[in-house]
Formats: sequence, C-alpha cells, structure tokens
Amino acid sequence: MSELVYRKEYRVHTYEVDVRAAARPVALLNYLQDAAGEHAARLGFSVADLLRRGLTWVLSRNHVLVHRYPRVGERLEVATWPSGKHGYYALRDFEVGGAGGEAVLSATTSWMVIDVGRKQPVKVDELLKPGCVLEKRALPDAFGSLPVPSATEHEARFRADSGHLDLNRHVNNAVYVHWALEALPSEFLGKRRVVDLEVSYRAEAFRGEEVLSVAQAVAGGDGGPAFLHQILNAVSGLELARLRTGWE
Repeated sequence: MSELVYRKEYRVHTYEVDVRAAARPVALLNYLQDAAGEHAARLGFSVADLLRRGLTWVLSRNHVLVHRYPRVGERLEVATWPSGKHGYYALRDFEVGGAGGEAVLSATTSWMVIDVGRKQPVKVDELLKPGCVLEKRALPDAFGSLPVPSATEHEARFRADSGHLDLNRHVNNAVYVHWALEALPSEFLGKRRVVDLEVSYRAEAFRGEEVLSVAQAVAGGDGGPAFLHQILNAVSGLELARLRTGWE
C-alpha cells in the first residue's frame, strides 16, 4: 500500500516564518494543503478533476499536533494518505518529519464533496476509487463537536480580500486559523506557540465580507493555556468556523 502514501519535501522560507525565525502555523497548514492537493491529483480526484464534474472538495475538520516548530531554512518531508471514507466524509492524515527523520507534526482531516450547483454534499463512497484508502491514522480523532466560547474575552475584526481566496472562490481554510490566532493579545503570541489546533469549518466567507474573530480562555488538558475560538460573519452573525487551541 506504499503507493497510497505521497511524500513531498518542503523548505521553510524566510517569508513563512515569524519574528523568532520559526515557521508560522499557517505555513505548516499550507504545506499540508499543497501535498494533499498534489496527491489527490495523482489519484484522479483533485479539485480541478471534481470541478469538471460540477463537484468540489470542502474541508470539514482539521486537527493538528505540532511536536516542534521548524526554523527558517529547514527541509521537511510531508507524508499524506487517504485514511478512511464513510458516507459523506473522507479522511486524510499527515505526518511531517525533519531532515533527520524526527517528528515535526501529525494531523488528521475530514473532507466533504459538494455539488457546486446544488450546494449539497455527495457521498464520497460513490466517488473515490476502490482500494484508495490506507486505514492508518496519524492522529486518532472521532471529530466530535467543538464547543463555542460562552464569553468574549478577546476579539478582532478582519475583511476578506482577494488574497484570501482559493480555487473555490471562497476564503481558504488556513486564513480562518490566522484570524483566530490574531484575536489573541500580542504579548501572549510573543511568548507562546500553538501546539494543538482543532478546527471545525461551518460556512464560507467571500471577498469583501467583514468577519469577527472571538476567543475565550479555558482550562487546557495538559495544564497549559487553551482557548475556544469562533469566527463569525460580522454583519449577519453566521458562524463560519469554531476552533480549540492549546499552547506551550
């Protein structure tokens, strides 16, 4: 089943790091997204393949554990594979390692296929080829419902622009994470790094829309800082995403 695992190397560039010369979380998410897209194309069900059939992929859930943050100039290897499919959901997992083979990141994701015209989900069992799943999870997660903040302790507003859009013409999934983290105080972000990131994507955002990012501190599972986040359309109040983050 080794052909079901796709591997690609990446180098951490200067424009992908923070003030501490470590890769930004969004850069790591982009590596995963890029590798997943290339592998899907090799398997015959990329976004471009699906759009020709009036369909597209939509990311539903994302859970990432960062074991350590790579620094500028480091070379990484991303390994990814389809890890399960059932009904309307397809799973894809990831492992990222450093040049010496040490673990950098583990992740699992859940995806839906949407009929573009009808805006309705399509069963992935009817779409994906037989034998295209390697039933191995890099990060076990049943993707239960994430809680929402019960109070707003931190908030920030953003406007979606053309640089935030992807092939589906809506805001790319990694941008939601950026908006969530940017709602936290600068002094906190300067001292801490997010190491456990869970995202539930609820609705689309489009160019020109104003979004509201709110966060609330909660007890972390390992005693470290943790937050619940929610991204909303600032005008309609429509929920766009909810997140849970753990920090070191």
